Amino acid sequence: MASELDERKKHILKVITDDYIASAEPVGSRTIARRYNLGLSPATIRNEMADLEESGYLEQPHTSAGRIPSELGYRYYVDALMAHKKLLNQEIEQIYIELEKHHQEIDQVIHQTSKILGQFTKFPSLVLSPQLNSASFRHIQLIRLSETTILVLIVTDTGFVENNVIEMGSGISDSELEQISNFFNSKLRGVCLKEFRPALLNEIRSEMVFKNEFFDEAVKILIRAASKQAKERVIVGGTTKILEQPEFADLERFKSFSQLLDEEERLYTLLTPSGYRGAQVKIGHENEETVIQDCSVVTAGYEIAGRTVGVIGVLGPTRMDYAKVMPIVEYTATILSELLTQIYNKTSK
Repeated sequence: MASELDERKKHILKVITDDYIASAEPVGSRTIARRYNLGLSPATIRNEMADLEESGYLEQPHTSAGRIPSELGYRYYVDALMAHKKLLNQEIEQIYIELEKHHQEIDQVIHQTSKILGQFTKFPSLVLSPQLNSASFRHIQLIRLSETTILVLIVTDTGFVENNVIEMGSGISDSELEQISNFFNSKLRGVCLKEFRPALLNEIRSEMVFKNEFFDEAVKILIRAASKQAKERVIVGGTTKILEQPEFADLERFKSFSQLLDEEERLYTLLTPSGYRGAQVKIGHENEETVIQDCSVVTAGYEIAGRTVGVIGVLGPTRMDYAKVMPIVEYTATILSELLTQIYNKTSK
């Protein structure tokens, strides 16, 4: 696409996009001539803007003399013209600190991520929790808390940990705990959690020579863990941030937008993971949801132990500051991946 515009048109498209992102006001030729010192007369700039409009890169809203970027213009800007803004050292440190202090459990880090994204981008944030319906059982760990109380930890190959405490009517020996955990680990290691059905676990149960109250409770926990894994959640944060954008001053528009943020299944379609590393942008009609076809979604995948398991992102008007938002989303995804991998490594030992 870069060859379709000469350097002069690229420069004019860039300054118009930068100015409109900052001001939310259509940009005229006199404004460009006065603010950006391009060495061009307003008449020359006006002619170039007319060509850019004819080519589909600019639009003229209503009867305004100014122009704004079209979806094609934004796409060209993001792909070919925009210079990413570096995060300030203070921002880098704060994002890391805010996530790291909640690093004990995956759920805590995921929820804190949604808050951080909303706080730093000023847009509604979306976090697709780890996509674990394809996760496999790694091991079960049984930890004695007292004579009749056992902590059960179930760990998957994506780092998910299900914690449960079982209160026994009578005691169970350490050798019995080891026997049960070894049995489960030998029979279930590598089995996909979505295959955990009562029939499978009952079949395994029939092979177990040693059975007691604890064994039956452990089977129930495995089934419950599998059902949790099957539910992929979208955590939403910073919803009210969108009210700060002039594009959402209209109450009816905000209501439609808010309704979308309450419907998890629709949000899920915005956050489909891809194998691409780094931030990605869907602009306007590149999004399937009609409610946000004048919005943009910036997303990035996050990993656990090198495996992409979820997506984070922000949703805002097409006028969002991509040069700032994309590095924030990308850096947050990187730190999230590091912290989740640390949790995974600790729980899988």
